[in-house]
Amino acid sequence: MLLYLYNVTLNLFITATVVTVFYALSSILMGRAGKLAELGGIVLGVLIALYRAVRHAFLSTRDLEINLYTFYIGITLMALMLLAILIFGHKKSPAWGKMTVCVLGALVSADLLFYKAWEVLWAPAQFETAGNGVFSTDFMLRLAGWLAALILMMVYTRFLYRCIMRFSQDDALRTKADGRLGRDLSHLISGGTAGLELLVLIVNFAGQILRKWRTNPKWRPGLFPKPAAKSAMDLGEHAFAQYVGNNTLTFIILAGCVALIPPIVLFVRSLLRRGLFTNPAQKRRLTSNRRHNRRWALVVAVCFVLAIVNVTYVKALTERKEPEPEIEQYVLSEDGTQVLIPVEQVNDYNLHAFSMETPNKVTVRWIVVRKPNSGAYGVGLNACDVCGPAGYIQRGDTVVCVKCDVVMNTNTIGLPGGCNPVPLGYKIENGSIVIEMSDLIAAESRFKNR
Repeated sequence: MLLYLYNVTLNLFITATVVTVFYALSSILMGRAGKLAELGGIVLGVLIALYRAVRHAFLSTRDLEINLYTFYIGITLMALMLLAILIFGHKKSPAWGKMTVCVLGALVSADLLFYKAWEVLWAPAQFETAGNGVFSTDFMLRLAGWLAALILMMVYTRFLYRCIMRFSQDDALRTKADGRLGRDLSHLISGGTAGLELLVLIVNFAGQILRKWRTNPKWRPGLFPKPAAKSAMDLGEHAFAQYVGNNTLTFIILAGCVALIPPIVLFVRSLLRRGLFTNPAQKRRLTSNRRHNRRWALVVAVCFVLAIVNVTYVKALTERKEPEPEIEQYVLSEDGTQVLIPVEQVNDYNLHAFSMETPNKVTVRWIVVRKPNSGAYGVGLNACDVCGPAGYIQRGDTVVCVKCDVVMNTNTIGLPGGCNPVPLGYKIENGSIVIEMSDLIAAESRFKNR
């Protein structure tokens, strides 16, 4: 559950923030036509993200190369949009200029959704449930985390949009102390916020492009030759690319802080008791509007804090590693062809781990656990067909896959399928679990690359 709460927030927060700001800007600049243009970009982005998800699932895709061209297109559109906002993001600009800003915003939104949303849209199809199906507890918990993060993003974007639009809808926000109306702030606030978000994205995309170029020089266009090794340019490129790659959280915080500008301004201005009224009913309405404005701003701030908690504290929880079980001793048969484990050693219903080195110098690992309410034992390799040799740990009274965090049904250990340990044949003789040495040696291919 926590893994998907974190992943969805990580993948969607910046995109959701920027798309919402663009949608509000388009609405303020061109009204219904601007909304439709941005909505078209959102729909296009979702559709191509779905196509990418399906293609990724059924065909071999080169995501690194796809992302590189996504960055090329995105950074070009962002630069053009930033220029268009500076020229046409004003109330008195011509309609065609304002529409240019809206169309560019729609294209940037589609590019961002294509880049990140596909992973979120396809996530439920990748929930690992240890073969227990969509009605299993594991699936439901993962679905709950995925949905909770999506709901958080929807609440955040809804109230962020309201906060930005409020400046064009509430004249009391620009009423001066003497009762006169001041300057309309809606274009300045929406355009300024969109421009700052674009600067954050441009820096991020530039760093991502440099990372791809330095990872694989063949992708570097001749127009941008590789700097001499160890030169100031080379070291600067490396430092910048490394910083962008290792500081995703910084860009999430920057995008969120920029998006907080309209709610903060709205909250502060809503503390002022201004606005014209001629009767008590109008006064009550002004008071109610100010109260709603402050609440909306607080909702955005709370959602931002929750998002940061998701990508910091929740991330730390998902990456916390329980210690692997200690490797225990076993006995070899007199002829060395069998491994013998006394049943008393593994009768406590806990996970017991064993390993041996084969003649080929490969360490083969296996586990044994007594099944609850039964005299049977779950015996299997410390690896599975889904997650490979990642192995298993004990968390409380449960057995958990290290890689995908699926909780095993202890009664299914020793059975094939899903994320269950690969079954290992055994028999019980003279009070010991007996495993054939040949079966362990035959499994060494699963552990060669661990």
